[in-house]
Amino acid sequence: PIKLSRVFPSVRTALGRLRLSSCTTTRCMSSFGLNGGGDQSGEQSSPSAEQHEGSAAPGGGLAGLVSRYRDHSSAAADDTDSDRDDDSLSPSSSSSSGDIPFHPQAAMIQRLLDARASLPPEKGAAITAMLNSLNLGIDFTPTPRVLKTHVFGPSHTPPTLEHVASLFSPSSGGPPKFSKVLVLTGAGVSVAAGIPDFRTPGTGLYDNLEKYNLPHPTAVFDLDFYRSNPVPFVTLAKEIWPGEHMPTMTHAFIKLLSDKGVLLRNYTQNIDGLEVLGGVPEDKVVECHGHFRTASCTNCGAVAEIGTVAESIVGRAEVPVCESCGGYVKPDIVFFGEDLPGVFHNNIQRDAEEADLLIVIGTSLQVHPVAGIPDFVGEDVPRLLFNRELVGNFDTSEYNYRDVYEGGDCDGAVTKFCGMVGWEDDLSECYESAEVRKRAKEKESIRSKEEVD
Repeated sequence: PIKLSRVFPSVRTALGRLRLSSCTTTRCMSSFGLNGGGDQSGEQSSPSAEQHEGSAAPGGGLAGLVSRYRDHSSAAADDTDSDRDDDSLSPSSSSSSGDIPFHPQAAMIQRLLDARASLPPEKGAAITAMLNSLNLGIDFTPTPRVLKTHVFGPSHTPPTLEHVASLFSPSSGGPPKFSKVLVLTGAGVSVAAGIPDFRTPGTGLYDNLEKYNLPHPTAVFDLDFYRSNPVPFVTLAKEIWPGEHMPTMTHAFIKLLSDKGVLLRNYTQNIDGLEVLGGVPEDKVVECHGHFRTASCTNCGAVAEIGTVAESIVGRAEVPVCESCGGYVKPDIVFFGEDLPGVFHNNIQRDAEEADLLIVIGTSLQVHPVAGIPDFVGEDVPRLLFNRELVGNFDTSEYNYRDVYEGGDCDGAVTKFCGMVGWEDDLSECYESAEVRKRAKEKESIRSKEEVD
């Protein structure tokens, strides 16, 4: 459906002439089965097809909606300046004689457009015709979707995981088609390491933070809240401090991409540092939400010695305090209210333009601006999603020409993919060769020997 944001100025002008009252809006929405009079958020779900069966009744449904638009517009014409300045129609403005501001009217039209998308073609065409008959100066005719030849070759069928794998290891023996792979990772890639993700009901970090009596789960990463009550974050930080968890098979997969010379960059939303611990070069990793390798004061900004901070948090479970001003110190994790690190802003546009493949792994795509990365790459760039559920605007419809979705856990998905490419042994080697894993095995060996002695 047409999105109003693309035609915002003309919609504002056109709807300004309509000047629907709130009661008229209620009647119109009710007659169409949308129950939208009291909700101005535009978030109502679209009506079902069954709700439209009776919409052809005289004075009701779409016909009634159009009639009320016209009747009320004519009645208001005598006492309304139809050429008033657009600024008076801003969402924050109010109008005289009970008229509602612009945005509820725009939301109502948007709901009609959303409803059209879920209806059979003949009913969708009826909505289009009636909206166009309002003479708003906007063509509401949708751009027809076409079956595009997808980016993996001359085919109109949706691409598959096999398509992607075949271009990593061409049968001709030539170089891989993909040489600049952009990887976006989230908390799901570290679940196998024993670090819970944030939003999974029952097991996610946010659900498990209830014992701290937070005003809301995300308060643990709120800067103002930390300044007033740092204990919940310090307790959480002790549990997830790097060094206690091992990189996963998915981290090994990212290292493998780097070893093969095809990794452009890994943008990670995680703060556990397992990408670097797993052997991915630091210059290939953008830790969008910060890391535990440095720390600073939340009050004066003074840099704190990370060893001292680690000893305070991990060793004694105490809140680290700034030696300069006495304010609370925290690792350089990006909290809500803080800007992302400069390395993100300095690289993302160029990386998105250069990428020839995007791989998204283990993320809900809910935290922006990082969640917008799948939309930053070019329209002809294939997008591969390894995730427990379909997220974002990844397309699995018959019109899909570039998106591939592989469900299930992250480690299983990357292992399956590497098997298709012929990288099973390489993946296992990357997994076992991580320095942090070697050191852990050495410690375990020494501990076992001491127990025997």
